[in-house]
Amino acid sequence: MRKLEEFFKLKKRQKRPDLEVLEEIEERVKSGNVEGAIALLEELERPQNTFVAIRLILRNLISAAKSSGETGRWLYLGLLKDLIPHVNGIPSERARAMLFGDLAVAFYLLGDEFDGDFALRSAINLASNHPDVLRDILFELIDSGLLPKAAYVMKTVKNRAGLDVVLSHLADLFYRAGEEEKALSVVDHIENPFHRAVALYYIATFEMTRNREKALAYLQRAIEEAEKIDDPDARLELMMKLNEVLHEVMGEGLSLVELLKGTEARTE
Repeated sequence: MRKLEEFFKLKKRQKRPDLEVLEEIEERVKSGNVEGAIALLEELERPQNTFVAIRLILRNLISAAKSSGETGRWLYLGLLKDLIPHVNGIPSERARAMLFGDLAVAFYLLGDEFDGDFALRSAINLASNHPDVLRDILFELIDSGLLPKAAYVMKTVKNRAGLDVVLSHLADLFYRAGEEEKALSVVDHIENPFHRAVALYYIATFEMTRNREKALAYLQRAIEEAEKIDDPDARLELMMKLNEVLHEVMGEGLSLVELLKGTEARTE
C-alpha cells in the first residue's frame, strides 16, 4: 500500500490560511470575478470569515444591481442564488439576519420580488431578537428607495416595542442626513406615543440652531404625543424635558408649577 501511495503521490492538500483566502476573494471581487470569489468560500474555515466574505460579495452585487441592465440582471440573480446555501451555513443567527437583509435588497433591486420577499421574511425572523440588526435592514431598504418593503417590515414585526425604539433612532438619522420626508414617514409608523414623542424631540433639538419655527412646531407636536402616554411617571418625565426645551427655544423660563397643573388636569 505504501508503494502505491508513493506511486500516485497521494498526499493531502494543505489548507490555506483564511486570511490568504480572504485576500484572494477581495481581489476577485475588485476585478469583477464575483463567480470566482464565491467559489473560494468553501475554503474558509472560520464562520466569521465566511460572513465577512459573503458580505463583501453582497455589497458589490447591491452596488452593481443599482446600475445593471437586463443582461447583467440575470447574471447577478444567478450569483445571488449561489450565495444562499453559504448564508444558510452561517451558524450565527444575527449574522444570517444581516446577510438575508442584504440578499433581499439585492433581489428587489434586480426586480425579483419572489426571492426578495423570501429573503426579507427570513431576515425579519432571524432579527426578531436583534433590534439593531432590524434597524440596519430598515435603513438599507429605505435608503435603496424600497419604502413599501420597509413599511412591510414595520407592519409584520411582532415585537412592536423593540421596533418603535429602532424607528425612533432611524427617524433621527434620516432627518440629520437631510431626508426630512423619509424621517417623518418613519415617525408616522411609530405606534407607541412615547417613542413617537422622543423621535420628534430628537428632530426638534436638531432644528434648534437651524430653524427656530420648525423646532417649535416639532416640539408642540411632540408634546401632543407625550400627552397620550398612559404611564403617568413616563408622561411627566418626558413632558418636563419637552417643555424645558420648548421654553429654551422661546427664550422663556419654565414654570414647573404650571407644568404640573397641566399634567394633573390631563389625568383627571
